[in-house]
Amino acid sequence: MNDLERAIIKTVAFFDIFSYPLTVSEIFKWLYKPQQKYTLSQIREELKTSSILKKELKIKEGFYHLKDRNHIHLKRKHNNNLAERKFRRLVYLAKVYRFIPFVRMVAVCNSLGYSNASEKSDIDLFIISRRGTIWLARFFSTLIVKLLGMRPKEDNKKDTFCLSFFVDERYLDIENSMMNSNDIYYPYWVSNLIPVYNPDNLYEKFLEANKWHKKYLPNTYPNQFSKEIKANNFSKFFGILANFIFNPPIIKRWLYNWYRSFQIKIIDKNLKALINIDTRVIVNERMLKFYSNDNRELFARRWKERVRKILNKYKQ
Repeated sequence: MNDLERAIIKTVAFFDIFSYPLTVSEIFKWLYKPQQKYTLSQIREELKTSSILKKELKIKEGFYHLKDRNHIHLKRKHNNNLAERKFRRLVYLAKVYRFIPFVRMVAVCNSLGYSNASEKSDIDLFIISRRGTIWLARFFSTLIVKLLGMRPKEDNKKDTFCLSFFVDERYLDIENSMMNSNDIYYPYWVSNLIPVYNPDNLYEKFLEANKWHKKYLPNTYPNQFSKEIKANNFSKFFGILANFIFNPPIIKRWLYNWYRSFQIKIIDKNLKALINIDTRVIVNERMLKFYSNDNRELFARRWKERVRKILNKYKQ
């Protein structure tokens, strides 16, 4: 098995974990750790001519997947249709968030970033805060979701919003929160963020600060959202006013400490027990990350099992 065949197998096997078959252009974009650069035409040709890939991969309606996974292209198409509804709710929320002066970038992440969210799933957001206001950004973005009735509940997460990842705009490099060098999910997570509100071009700055992900995915490129929300004069004026009201200069430091202590106080006790012991739950002035059910280790294990099962057949 040559390098390109291995890279294609590894890429398709990763997305197989999520029942997400890939087009040729997607295999090119998300090609995992090839030893050299390959063009889209080279990948297309390899898929057509490689006897190994023809044996291990199947194609249905333009989607490549591992053999014996014959119907997952239908699941992908179904979830893609569901994504339209979820994106409409996201656009609505982003229009509200642009009035929060402490929120400077909002991106959708995880399954909806691939338009692969299920009917009952929530919507995961990644938020970059204005410098020195990460606790204010979390407080007001969470409060608005709560007031709008869009906060996830234990028995109902459908189309609600999960606000579990914030970073301060001064500290955009998140490589140190990788699980370890075998964390295959994190580079894909970075590459597939979709900016929904990005008035200060922080999405582009975030990708530049995290160009380490190119070591794993050299062909990725920035994503665009056709319905990206823009700031306007009214939202800018309201933001200035809101900043003066909720973060007044005279008691700014005291009030910031209150926002922080209040939120730490009401954090679920199970999350509190995990704070800063590993990369699942991180709480500091640079990053707020609350993923108690962080499945990256599980994904890495499942991916390795799939890849190992195939590659072992072709060992010299």
